[in-house]
Amino acid sequence: MKLRLLDDSIRLRLSRSEVVAADEKGLVEGRTRFPYGSAFTYALEALPSGSVETAAYEGDRITIGLPTEKIMQWAKDDAVVSLRGKVNLPDGKILKLLVEKDFVCLSHRDDEDQSNLFPNPESTAC
Repeated sequence: MKLRLLDDSIRLRLSRSEVVAADEKGLVEGRTRFPYGSAFTYALEALPSGSVETAAYEGDRITIGLPTEKIMQWAKDDAVVSLRGKVNLPDGKILKLLVEKDFVCLSHRDDEDQSNLFPNPESTAC
């Protein structure tokens, strides 16, 4: 899973197997390790039906929560590429959430295994 932070927005990009795990297990996590044993974790969590989107940062972990029914529909429908959500912040502003299926890059990257990614709709080979 890839994580992108920009001001008051969080974007997660999930591979095929991570989308399946989010759908079937209700949780998918990524982790970046640092020297001396510390780690930063980020996760997508399925919430009970009828819930609203959530976001939390606690103990070196970011957790994005989305309703189970949204994750299930997204996982099963190839035409649905992304899920959007928003969380109200205490100062009246909004934290934007975006969860996407990760596509194969249009140009080859030697240092990145893309075998578990979704076919890029912009590719003529698809």
